[in-house]
Amino acid sequence: MGFTRSSAYPWALTGIFAAVHFVITLIPFNLSVGGGEISFGLVSAPIIGFLLGPFFGVIAVLIGSLLALFVNPLIAILGPFTIIATAAGAFAAGAMRTRIRISIPIIFLLAMAIYLISPVGVLVPAFIWFHFVAFLISLLFVIPRISSRLIEPLKLNLNTDRRIRFVSIWLFCLVAVTLDQAVGSAIGGWYFVLLGADVAFMAGFFELAIVLYAFERLVGSILVAFVVFALAEVLSRADYGLPLSHVGPYELLELDEKYL
Repeated sequence: MGFTRSSAYPWALTGIFAAVHFVITLIPFNLSVGGGEISFGLVSAPIIGFLLGPFFGVIAVLIGSLLALFVNPLIAILGPFTIIATAAGAFAAGAMRTRIRISIPIIFLLAMAIYLISPVGVLVPAFIWFHFVAFLISLLFVIPRISSRLIEPLKLNLNTDRRIRFVSIWLFCLVAVTLDQAVGSAIGGWYFVLLGADVAFMAGFFELAIVLYAFERLVGSILVAFVVFALAEVLSRADYGLPLSHVGPYELLELDEKYL
């Protein structure tokens, strides 16, 4: 217990989960969905954000993603900017349980705006339709009366109805994995064109994915939700020294219950 309250503890966890994310990102198997792909990195980033919070979780994902990028550059569709999108998913998953969750709708708005003014976004503005849906869901977590109902099941209270807890977890998982995609699209709307790709050609790719990516994010959010739900069940019954478990006052971590 003394070690879990030390300043070294969260950084130790950061290193451990960075290694976990690194390994998961490099797993060659991908779940194919209608011609698209959902990598295991998409799943691990929000889970790590959920466990470590919006600060240490993001650092862990950034380190793990960067190492994976050096080992296998082919996984980085957006080059070095790929890790920014992945980190956004981790940040959202951690921030949704804290008072800084108000930043998530703001990031959505910024990402959608950056995409819409991009060369590709001007030609395919409808691409962000599902980002807007996730943006509306993220607003539910900041509206006072509604947010209290959604956040309460995430406090690892054993008395919470499991069905309500799963719905709350799935909603914030959907927001997290979609923010990942929204940030990636904002970057992609500029990145490929600046590298010399034909704007009309890239717009065609975005048009083809306009429905597919929404289906992918739904499937991805369900996968993440099942894992997070299982983790929440375990952490609510035992103290494993993770930020989400009941280790008492712990001001270094954003997930301390008194800050929710």
